Amino acid sequence: MNSTLVQNLLLHLARLGVQEVCVAAGARNTPLITALLACPGLKVWHFFEERCAGFFALGRIIMERRPVAVVTTSGTAAAELLSAMIEAYYQALPLIAITADRPSSYRGSGAPQAIEQVGLFGVYAGRTLDMEAGREVVWPTALIGKPLHVNICFDEPLVGDIQGIDFSAWAGDSDSPAVAKHEMREVLERFLAKRDELVVLAGGLHPQEAALLQPALIKLGVPIIAEATANLTDPALQALLVRGGEKALKALNPQRVLRLGCVPSWRWWRDLEDRRGVHVMHLSNASFPGLASYQSVAVQPLALLAEALISAPSKEGMIADYRVEVASKLNMLVESHPLSEVAWMQHVGEVIPPGAPLFLGNSLPIREWNLAGRTSGACFANRGANGIDGLVSTFYGLSEGAAESWMILGDLSALYDLAAPWIAEQLSPGNRRIVIINNGGGKIFSRVESLRKLDDAARTLIENRHAIDFRPWAELWRMDYRLVVKPEDLAGLPAGDVIVEVRPDAAQTEEFWAAWA
Repeated sequence: MNSTLVQNLLLHLARLGVQEVCVAAGARNTPLITALLACPGLKVWHFFEERCAGFFALGRIIMERRPVAVVTTSGTAAAELLSAMIEAYYQALPLIAITADRPSSYRGSGAPQAIEQVGLFGVYAGRTLDMEAGREVVWPTALIGKPLHVNICFDEPLVGDIQGIDFSAWAGDSDSPAVAKHEMREVLERFLAKRDELVVLAGGLHPQEAALLQPALIKLGVPIIAEATANLTDPALQALLVRGGEKALKALNPQRVLRLGCVPSWRWWRDLEDRRGVHVMHLSNASFPGLASYQSVAVQPLALLAEALISAPSKEGMIADYRVEVASKLNMLVESHPLSEVAWMQHVGEVIPPGAPLFLGNSLPIREWNLAGRTSGACFANRGANGIDGLVSTFYGLSEGAAESWMILGDLSALYDLAAPWIAEQLSPGNRRIVIINNGGGKIFSRVESLRKLDDAARTLIENRHAIDFRPWAELWRMDYRLVVKPEDLAGLPAGDVIVEVRPDAAQTEEFWAAWA
């Protein structure tokens, strides 16, 4: 019985285009594990715990743009994938959670390793398939923008002769995402016509998506406020890119917004809920408008912009003046506060080699990099559902195959994923630099105006202030460690994996933000 179930599962995974599986082993998923190890053309990564496995899989999906499966044993092991499934849901990534289970007769019994696994991920699984001997399930033909949960019930005995299949025979056979709806093109073209009112907000674009959209954005010729993860690197676009984020949006005060890719995190965006006069059009391969009560047209595929008919670009005028003003002020503040957190983004960017991918942790690092960071390589980040879960694990998934890769994250984010380097010895050789901006707690909360009014006791608790350093973490995983307190300390990093702990100057950081406001 187990053999038939496993063969059916493997066949459908191959048809969906799976070429990599992350396994967190236990007794209940033994039938599947033995079969996976017997599958030519399939890469099997192994983990001792499930949360890192799930986020590592997300990193592989982001980089390779194909489904990746994660296999758990039964019980609460399955629940450890919830945060990764939530992230996959909001990033529209085809993560497949495969949870081994005891036979369905144990459900509701409270027997060991028997919890209610079907429906465990709620809305965050686009579909849930409950596989058991004698039960038929209907598999999707493709995974487009939704995670999938496969719950598979194994009975005793768990060890037997279960064969694998050749995954290489199915490589590249999965269906491709649907193309843009042609009937929406005219709506978009009318929306883009009033360019004097228009600003583009961009973020969370894979480099291939960015390459598809850049010619249209050049033709459009309107201001673009982009997060680093927009990956808009065409030199012809640089005159349109406006730094400053929140500050720039307030200054430009657009009446039309074309949102490309992920939902922005800026306060200005959230305030659109109460600004009915601003018209928004959303182009994204995820289906979320990012606004609760305010939206115009339903979210449309990114490819729609590439298909739109766009005339010659408008004049730059005020855009150029504002860009010079922002750049001048930013450069002056970085030069006068060289050890502030924002300045450190510039210092780190100067030592990242050309073409090396960069993964930015959530919270302050991504906002500060958007201001002052520079790199020629692709830039990625988790949306994080506004959290910091699994960031180092996602970075390791992204880094596979790169000669050199970089990550910048905060200290609490690193503490949240201490088990992540487990996978390092299974990866291809490469220089992986994990830069931790250690400011002694969650200092992003000090940027929230309402929280700044709290007394010191409350802020200490909210910010989770600490005096931890990261040398012991590097020693635990036998990685090199570098403490960095001045920019020249970044030079000459050793080959291989290195923990780079940056200690910014707290006073200079406060002075920078006060002057930038």
